[in-house]
Amino acid sequence: MDIVHHRFRDLNTIIDHVHGLFDRWNAENRFPPAFPENARYLLRQVVHEWIANLVQHADFHDREPEIHIDIQPNGRNVHCVIEDNSDGFDLNTNLRIREAMLEKLPERGMGLLMMERCTEDLVYYRAHNGHFRLEFSVSADKDPWMDIPF
Repeated sequence: MDIVHHRFRDLNTIIDHVHGLFDRWNAENRFPPAFPENARYLLRQVVHEWIANLVQHADFHDREPEIHIDIQPNGRNVHCVIEDNSDGFDLNTNLRIREAMLEKLPERGMGLLMMERCTEDLVYYRAHNGHFRLEFSVSADKDPWMDIPF
C-alpha cells in the first residue's frame, strides 16, 4: 500500500466515505501483510472516532469544511495525519478532563482516551498553514485492548 491521500468537504457523508475506503483497502488487500487485521481495526476505529468528533463538535464557522486524511504504511506501523480547518481545541487538556471523569461518567467521552491508548505519538497542533493537524501511528506490535477504559 502506497501513501494514501484523501480530501473531504462534506461532513454529512465523510464517515461513510472513510469506512468505504477501509472496506475497499481490506477487500483489495492493500495493507501490508505485516499490518494484521487487528491493527487495521484499531486504525479504523481511531480514524472513525476523530472524524466523528469533527462532525459532531468541530466549529468551522462559515468556512467550508476541509478534512485531509493521509495514511502511510511502514512495515508493522501505519502513520496517519488528519488535518482540518476547524477552530481546533486543546487535546491534552481534554484528555486529562476525560481521565478525571472516568469514574463519574464511564459511558461518555471515552473516544479521546481510546484514541490515546490505541496509538503511538498522538499529537494535535496548529500547522503552519493555520489548519489543525492530528498525527499518530498505529503499531501491529501494540496490544492496547487491556488499556482501553471501557
